[in-house]
Amino acid sequence: MNAAASAPPPMEVVAVSPAMSEVMQVVARLAEARSTVLLQGESGTGKDLVAHLLHYEGPRRNQPFIKVHCPSIPEDLLESELFGHERGAFTDAAAAKAGKIEMADGGTLYFDQVQELSLGLQAKLLRVVEERRFERLGGTRTLEVDVRLVSSANVDLREAVTQGRFREDLYHRLSVVPLALPPLRQRREDILPLAEYFLARERERHTTEARGFDDAAAGVLKGYHWPGNVRELRSVVERAALYSNGETIRAAALPPQVLEQPQPLWVGRERRPSLRDVEEAYIRYVLEQVGGSQTRAADILGISRKSLWERRRRFGIP
Repeated sequence: MNAAASAPPPMEVVAVSPAMSEVMQVVARLAEARSTVLLQGESGTGKDLVAHLLHYEGPRRNQPFIKVHCPSIPEDLLESELFGHERGAFTDAAAAKAGKIEMADGGTLYFDQVQELSLGLQAKLLRVVEERRFERLGGTRTLEVDVRLVSSANVDLREAVTQGRFREDLYHRLSVVPLALPPLRQRREDILPLAEYFLARERERHTTEARGFDDAAAGVLKGYHWPGNVRELRSVVERAALYSNGETIRAAALPPQVLEQPQPLWVGRERRPSLRDVEEAYIRYVLEQVGGSQTRAADILGISRKSLWERRRRFGIP
């Protein structure tokens, strides 16, 4: 467990822009602290990377880093995964098992997309956050843990609290130190350095011999709005590396959605668009880019599938 925890973060941080440089200065200070941190930002902005840095750059670096990807664990299994269980706690519990909270003792416990936890589990998690105590399922012995808690959300948790989807008391306990990660469109100085970093990784994998982008390709990359943020940029560079020959990646190797950027909404209009116009157009655009996939569109937009459905109904989007 400790060997896995001491592994370096999954990628390096590229922070040329003032916005991201400021974030990394805060991360450096927080890494040495014990404070509970809530990472917020759109999907693909690097929340997982920052969570790893908070652990790896701090005093717990040689202790476990346990990630709980909340949406990927079925609801009926999530409680057992978190708290563990004793033998005979339920039908298939043939042996006692430690949960992720227990496994993280001494290290960092990271809840990715914490907004996906049910209200019932939120109530049980609150005790862990406040007291660092819990019981396994089917057990009576109270266990104590020393963990640093980091959470992430790709929706506004304050709005989720207002809508009754997230407990207010848990929100305040998880957001002792809130840290917002800027979307890539707000840190454009980082786009080309990030692209070059991803290209270097592809070169190390012997995917390509390319060592840079021509002026046209660089201009396209810097001008694109990147709804999928850094994750989308990485995928675009990986694809371009496969479709390129020689030492320079040309614009023709970039995917259509990057090359065919939409015109400003007010082109051909008698008036500038309202905020409603912009929201509707952007939702339509994202849905088109992901082939109508509700899950992928909601992920890019940073909202739940239910919220996406409500917006589609409001705007009359089929």
